[in-house]
Amino acid sequence: MPKVLTKPQIEHFHSQGFLSPIPVLSAEEVARYRGCLEDFERKYPNDTKKLKSKSHLLCPWVEEIARNSNVLDVYEDLIGPNILCYSMAFRVKDPDGKTFAGWHQDGASNPIKPILVIGALALADCTLAHGCLKVIPGSHKTEALPHIDTGDPDSILSRGQYISAGFDESTAVNIELKAGEIGLFNAGIIHSSPVNTAKDRRIILLVEMIPTHTEVRAHRDSGMLVRGVDEFNNVDVDPSPKVEFGTEERAAWRNTTRKTGKNVFEGSPLAPTEVYGGEQTGP
Repeated sequence: MPKVLTKPQIEHFHSQGFLSPIPVLSAEEVARYRGCLEDFERKYPNDTKKLKSKSHLLCPWVEEIARNSNVLDVYEDLIGPNILCYSMAFRVKDPDGKTFAGWHQDGASNPIKPILVIGALALADCTLAHGCLKVIPGSHKTEALPHIDTGDPDSILSRGQYISAGFDESTAVNIELKAGEIGLFNAGIIHSSPVNTAKDRRIILLVEMIPTHTEVRAHRDSGMLVRGVDEFNNVDVDPSPKVEFGTEERAAWRNTTRKTGKNVFEGSPLAPTEVYGGEQTGP
């Protein structure tokens, strides 16, 4: 028996590769977590990019979101009761009309099998004007299309990548979110997001979850068990942070992002960025 989703919603996710917004956080929780993010940005202005990957290792309040029962109930309905948090990744767009994500498939550079479910959790309203997510329904069922890596600093993506082959964009669906809602998609789906032309920031936290039976990729990676049990030991265990951006937390983040970076940048002509354990600045 599903915890939150209806049978048609579950079937839609698996057939179309995405799920329309589901409310998971209260207005009070949204205000608190947005405040935590903006406090971090004020305290550590030179380190905000670190929140773009594995931020649950740096901040206890991010891990708290990863363990939120309302959030996990949605994921359990999609991937089962034994859940690993792969990453909690902030994707913030200031209202400057610059930052964007070209059409891409996360599975092309992040081929986790059998499934990686990504949730776009809004900590502020996210309309088309804010640069909301756009998806191509059903495109997760096809093989990964060829991509080009650009390293474009205005791209919100790890490699500044975009799909270089032709495909039909006419079926694209906008996933507009209200603060506190989460929209979910299969990592294999073709998606993008335009620039933010609104007056407020777009604040999205990507909640990336995998079942514990996920297959090991080219290089051993890591995850944090957030629900159920892990009988497979296919990933290294991410430690819980005790304090925000502490010495031990930063060391754990560096160790873990290096592992992830080896997979994300596998086959790329670009060197891993700081966000993925490298030395290069970048998206």
